[in-house]
Amino acid sequence: MKNALFLFFSVASLTALAFEVKAEEKTIQSAKHFASKGMAHAELFPGLTNLCDIESEIRDLSKRKRNSASGKKKKSGKSHSSGIPATKVFDNLYYVGTGGVSSWVIETSDGLILIDALNTVRQAKEYIEKGMLALGLNPADTKYLIIGHEHGDHYGGQAHFVSNYKTKVVMSDVAWSRMENNKLTVFSSRWGPMPKRDITIKDGGTISLGDTQVQVYETPGHTPGTISLIFPVFDNGKKHMVSLWGGTGLNYGPDLARIQSYTDAASRFGNITKAQGVDVFLSNHPTRDGSREKFKLMAEHSKDQPHPFVQGQDAVAKAYDMLASCTQAQVLRIKQQKK
Repeated sequence: MKNALFLFFSVASLTALAFEVKAEEKTIQSAKHFASKGMAHAELFPGLTNLCDIESEIRDLSKRKRNSASGKKKKSGKSHSSGIPATKVFDNLYYVGTGGVSSWVIETSDGLILIDALNTVRQAKEYIEKGMLALGLNPADTKYLIIGHEHGDHYGGQAHFVSNYKTKVVMSDVAWSRMENNKLTVFSSRWGPMPKRDITIKDGGTISLGDTQVQVYETPGHTPGTISLIFPVFDNGKKHMVSLWGGTGLNYGPDLARIQSYTDAASRFGNITKAQGVDVFLSNHPTRDGSREKFKLMAEHSKDQPHPFVQGQDAVAKAYDMLASCTQAQVLRIKQQKK
C-alpha cells in the first residue's frame, strides 16, 4: 500500500512538474512569438526595433543622477542636435526640431500649434523660433504648445514661448500632476525649466484653432502622462491624416504594469487610427519614425510622386501592431524572469 501511494504521489509530482515546465516554455515561446511578430515590420519601422529586444536588459534612466557627467557631456556636443534644417513637410506642417528631438508646427487659419519644445530655451530660440522665421511663419502666432510627455527634452524650451508669446501649454493631467508632486524619475542638468499647469487635456479631447482640430488621446507607457495626437495635413491640397505617437522608448527598467499599459495604449490607439484612416506615422524623435531618411527624399519630391511621409493606412496599422507586439513580448519576458 505504501509503495502504491509513493508511486501515485511521485507520478503526480512529476506530472505537475511537467506542466510547470511546459508553462514556462510556453511563456518563453510566447515572448519570442510576439517579438517576432513585431519584428516582421522592422523594414518599415527600423527605429522601433529595439523595443523588440528581449535579450538585453531594459535600461533604467531613473538610476542616473540629476547632474550626471553624461548629461554634461551631451550638453557640450552638437552633433546629435544638428543635421535637419527647418523643413516644410506638408502644406500646413513644418519641422523645426533638431537631429535628435522633433518639434512640429501645425499652421492653421488662426495661428500656429507647436508640438514639443526641445531641451532648452536656447534650442527653442535657435531651432524652433529661427526655423519658423526661415519658413515664413511668425513665432508670435503660436497659440498652443502641446507637450507629448513629461520629459525635459520635450518641455525644456517652453519658457521662451510662454514668456515672449503668451503661448498656452497643453499636457495631460497625469503629466501635470507628476511635475507638481515631484514624481518625475528622469532628469538632465541641461533641460530647461518645467512648465506651470496651464491647459489640462482629457482623453479624447481636442485642441481647436481656426480650421484645424488636433485630437488628443492618453497613451501611457513611455511615461504615465504620455499623450498622442491625430490631426489633418494637406499635400498640394490633398488631405491626409497624421498620428503622432507621443513617447516611444522603454527607459524605466522591467516595470511590468507600466509596460503592459504601453501595450494596451498602442493597441487602443492603433484601432483609433484605423477607424480614422490615418496614413502618416510620426513620433517626437526623428530616428524613431524614420523622418531623418524621409527629409532627404523631400528635396527630390515632386507633385507627381508619392509623398515620402505618407506610408499608407496599412503601414500605419503595422506601426502600432509593432509597438503593441514588441512591448507585449517584454511583458511576457518579465513575467518569466519573476518566476
